[in-house]
Amino acid sequence: MSIGLTGRLAHAAAAHPWRTIGGWLVLVAASLVASGNLDASLSQEDRALTTTQSQQASDLIMQLRGDQPAGPDVETIVVISDTHPYSSAEFTATLADTVGAIGKVEGVDTITTPDVSPDTSVAASGMSALISVTLSGDHPDSTGAHLNDAIDAVDHPGFTVVAFGEATASDAYDTLASDTLARGEMVGIGIALIVLVVVFGALVAATIPLLIGGVSIAAALGATVLVSGVFDLSFFIVNMITMMGLALGIDYSLVIVQRFREHLAQGATVPDAVTAAGATASRAVLISGATVLVSLAGMLIVPSTIMVSLGMGAMLVAVFAVLAALTLLPAILSLLGHRVGKGRVPTAHPGSPSRVWARVARTVLRRPLMGVMAGLAILVTLAIPALSMRLAFPGTEALPEQLGFRQAITTLVADYRYGQSSTVIAIEHVGQARPQVQALADAIEASDAFTETTVEFVADGAIIDTKDVYDSASTEAERAVRDLREHLVPDYLGSTDAVAYVGGDQAQAVDFSHLISTSAPWVALIVLGASLVVLLVTFRSLVLAVTAIVLNVVSTAAAYGVLVAVFQFGWGAHLLSVPQVGSIAPWIPVLLFAVLFGLSMDYHVFLLSRIAERHSRDGDTRAAIVHGLSHTGSLITGAALIMVAVFAGFALGDLAEFSQMGVGLAVAVILDATVVRSVLVPAVMGLLGTTNWYLPRWLRWLPHLRIEADLDGPEAFGDLPDGTGRGLEGDALSVVERDVDAVLHA
Repeated sequence: MSIGLTGRLAHAAAAHPWRTIGGWLVLVAASLVASGNLDASLSQEDRALTTTQSQQASDLIMQLRGDQPAGPDVETIVVISDTHPYSSAEFTATLADTVGAIGKVEGVDTITTPDVSPDTSVAASGMSALISVTLSGDHPDSTGAHLNDAIDAVDHPGFTVVAFGEATASDAYDTLASDTLARGEMVGIGIALIVLVVVFGALVAATIPLLIGGVSIAAALGATVLVSGVFDLSFFIVNMITMMGLALGIDYSLVIVQRFREHLAQGATVPDAVTAAGATASRAVLISGATVLVSLAGMLIVPSTIMVSLGMGAMLVAVFAVLAALTLLPAILSLLGHRVGKGRVPTAHPGSPSRVWARVARTVLRRPLMGVMAGLAILVTLAIPALSMRLAFPGTEALPEQLGFRQAITTLVADYRYGQSSTVIAIEHVGQARPQVQALADAIEASDAFTETTVEFVADGAIIDTKDVYDSASTEAERAVRDLREHLVPDYLGSTDAVAYVGGDQAQAVDFSHLISTSAPWVALIVLGASLVVLLVTFRSLVLAVTAIVLNVVSTAAAYGVLVAVFQFGWGAHLLSVPQVGSIAPWIPVLLFAVLFGLSMDYHVFLLSRIAERHSRDGDTRAAIVHGLSHTGSLITGAALIMVAVFAGFALGDLAEFSQMGVGLAVAVILDATVVRSVLVPAVMGLLGTTNWYLPRWLRWLPHLRIEADLDGPEAFGDLPDGTGRGLEGDALSVVERDVDAVLHA
């Protein structure tokens, strides 16, 4: 039979290795140059891509104010003391040094120092004071970073100097994100190398997957600059590309390199081993990559810049990971040849199936019903807390305690009754309803949820500005916005012609949660439907496809449950060094669903491809299950450990949303590689027997993307352009059969 597209690609890349590697080097170099402008291409704003009430409020405010210049950027510097009051000489000296330090920062226009008159910038306790810094209209982007550096340099015993404002907060969040990214890379790469050495048993082989992952990330970052010209992308895309690039690049190359080494150990020549791995493992990678892409595509329909960015980043790096695995990897393997096993360590034999995993498969198949019941019991139990999931963005309390921004807002709220964030009500067609608008503003100020309320009448409209008292992640803050929209505004303006739109930070969060909840069913439909189709045309079995979908849904629900238990209930949060925030970020469940379906299909395709290869020989399903798990169990476990390491690096970051993403993905991968692939899949297939391969007559028109290749003879390579392939035969085949028989009858 034909070796197919992936076999031909592998053969072509191996025939011209330096040309292939040179092409990738040019691509990576161009990508690195392009990614130098990445920061300027990305945004920190999470913006809805459809009309929401908060967006209507923002648009109306711009319309009412017209060409009025926006107010200058103002930073509030908070000077706090535990021991010295404002009237002390020590406090005066600290204020003077702080003013002197920030006065040297480029972009600072004016500095207003505190005074002791009532209701101004000195706390009633006298233990804190405020310095107001107005930035020039053309201040450089680096002003926030330089302000943070300047106040960090003020070192007076007993005093803390922190900043609150858009410029300094933006720099603080950038630093946290960069630190999280660096930590994720360091932890992931370090543990990945150890696992790869153990799995491959060779240092040279272990470094290849890391190289493929790095190339995929570099190429995807360069492509992001081009895509940002069309889409408004969030800075989260960089973290997503790095995380998924390491996971997928390593995952795909892990399977191909191991298959290549198996064929070498079985007596194949280097060109034949490359082509054989391309015709089998690379084909599995191609199908797996297609499944990942269609799963991630569901995220693109969510009308939010953050969801589009995360989906786009994961899809870009998935494309390059597949391309690198199918072309660059065969070229590298052809040059290395038998040297791929250099630096041997006595942990694995590339040509032999795992007796441990064969024993696991046989144990599960002895009592498959018990395996199904035990596996489902574990997953369902873990999923129960998901019924209590609450969606809300983490608030200030989720930030690291040592972060200056958090210390500043805590002091401003406690000492000066500053609001946690801003809420605005934009009103049009006010007409004769000015008294009602003023009464609405008075009622808002009288509420326990808002403070510092002001009214501005502009032409035939009005703008009510207020500050939120409650932390943005609290149920009180969410309830306050809903009460404002559903009760206060209708009560005061319902009898007038005035139309009001409630916007601001908390209102945007409420609207975003609504967008996610309304988009989620469509995302699920796309992910489930597309995955079902890919599995159907790959394995031509309705039973295998439906079983995979059901098991993935249950394992994803279990991951949701663990996420809620840790971050909402706080179970084990301290042990894992993650914050208990009382809610799950609204975009996390949709992201996990799409990403986990793609990643879990990696394992499913790799396992089922080996099972299908064996089953196509003699039709013995149980023997095929043992064969498949014995050949992929170690790889799947190794790949899972690597993914967990990568995700754990992000989970240990200081941003709660990254922690939730990392923990959710890590838990799901662990469950998928252990409970699902090692217990449930072989148990369910053992129960179903020949029914596994059932395809209704009305579906037999589907195309067949064969994932197994018949390499049992010279004709397998006979269609190569140069006709040099000799196939796997004779002693090489006897080695394969002997190993399999030894495992099956051990």
